[in-house]
Amino acid sequence: MYIWVGCKLPEHFEQQIRSVCLEQNKALNLNTDAFSLPQHVSLKISFPSQRNEEILKYLEAFLSVQAPFSLRIRSAQQQGNILWLPVEENETLRQLHQQLDARLEQRFGIAQHPFDKCFLFHSTLFMDEDTDKLSQMRKALEAFPVEQVLQVDTFLLGLSENNLPGQYRIVRQINV
Repeated sequence: MYIWVGCKLPEHFEQQIRSVCLEQNKALNLNTDAFSLPQHVSLKISFPSQRNEEILKYLEAFLSVQAPFSLRIRSAQQQGNILWLPVEENETLRQLHQQLDARLEQRFGIAQHPFDKCFLFHSTLFMDEDTDKLSQMRKALEAFPVEQVLQVDTFLLGLSENNLPGQYRIVRQINV
């Protein structure tokens, strides 16, 4: 199994961005697997685990004592076959990321993934092999203002058997 950890973006923002994306996607037919989870910002790369319940309880205890925080969403960017909303790094996000990496390694021997060394905070909109269509979607989204500061007060934990997009399920929601 694989474990994933993220912070949930507010529902009003999720409804706003997804309605725009889905409307624009009628003409493009991009893969919408990213919409199988609530709109979120991952806090580290998902990782394999043999001790799911123990790690989930540990993460839940750690995240439940965090304070709500703000983050700034930026306009859509394309990174290869992914279209995402960059999230401006702030001290809270960086500390959460570093603490998760350090605590998981220290307590469970989960080594830091190479992507975690230069982690870019973001909220994925689409993943698709057709990069031309992704580029068209990015251009279409330029007409809709998405840059804003959002308040985060919910963390999510997910599991997947195979670590594939669209195959994760939320197993814990932690409101702070």
